[in-house]
Amino acid sequence: MKRKLIYFLLILFLEVNIYSKDKIKVVAPDGLPALSLVKMINENSKIDGVEVEYKIEKLSESLVMTLMKKDADIAIIPSNLAGQLYNKGLGYKIGGTVGWGSFYVISREDFNSLKDLKRKEIGTIGKGLTPDIILQILLKKNGLDLLKDIKIDYLSSGNELAPLYLSRKKDIVVIAEPMASKILSKDKNSKINVELNQEWKKLFSVTKGYPQSTLIVSESVLKENSNFLDEFIKDLKDSIDFVKSNNNKRLEYISKAQITLPNDIIDEVVKKANFDFTTGAEGKDEYMIYFKEIAENNKKAIGGKIPDEEIFISK
Repeated sequence: MKRKLIYFLLILFLEVNIYSKDKIKVVAPDGLPALSLVKMINENSKIDGVEVEYKIEKLSESLVMTLMKKDADIAIIPSNLAGQLYNKGLGYKIGGTVGWGSFYVISREDFNSLKDLKRKEIGTIGKGLTPDIILQILLKKNGLDLLKDIKIDYLSSGNELAPLYLSRKKDIVVIAEPMASKILSKDKNSKINVELNQEWKKLFSVTKGYPQSTLIVSESVLKENSNFLDEFIKDLKDSIDFVKSNNNKRLEYISKAQITLPNDIIDEVVKKANFDFTTGAEGKDEYMIYFKEIAENNKKAIGGKIPDEEIFISK
């Protein structure tokens, strides 16, 4: 009897430790995803009475490792990574979209269609990664043969690509925010020829475009405190509104949070960042089209298969 009592108390102790959180860890990569959290990082050390720890990952490898070890309760991540984590059974679900597509075709030339890229060379980043897959999908949907009609030169990052364009070693680039605004601020002869998110909207008849940054939530948070996520999302929406405003605390908050963004063009960056929080349930159609198109081009990018609809938090 005494042994059974000890066993019962041990199980109870383990359950309390497993299911009772006194701190929620929130992780986001540096740049636009972290920017969406900037007001929360500065003002919301507690949400619904629970302490919140925010971490900005400077390296994508560190972000992935943190999530693979399940060392984050909530994160804002590339949308394809949300599919990977779900398909690996790591217990993360989609809570919503934070930012929609923010990749742009920029040049000094006059054209406004991806079809006009035929017989052109373009510079971009992330060979085989989601930005590249999105670009390739859109090029093919516009009738271009990727082996015959266009040459794509891949660079390691926007920090490498932008200087090559500004020094006129590249004539056409496909680049994301904040580098797109940085280029446009330094070269007044440059323009946005095509917005990839607008192209995606037209081709797939969706309202928002393709989900670029996704809010994921661990199942443990969902089980333990249903009110916490509601309050978190409310504060996240408020933080996004703050970022999109002209509040004079904005630059101060960005600096304090140590988010790497060019402060002198922050207004332009925010305008083209496509911040617009949409719950996973509301954006389900956009996600399923996104996952389907990614799977047809590179299943590995979403973990080998199209996630089922259980990936979405229902509310």
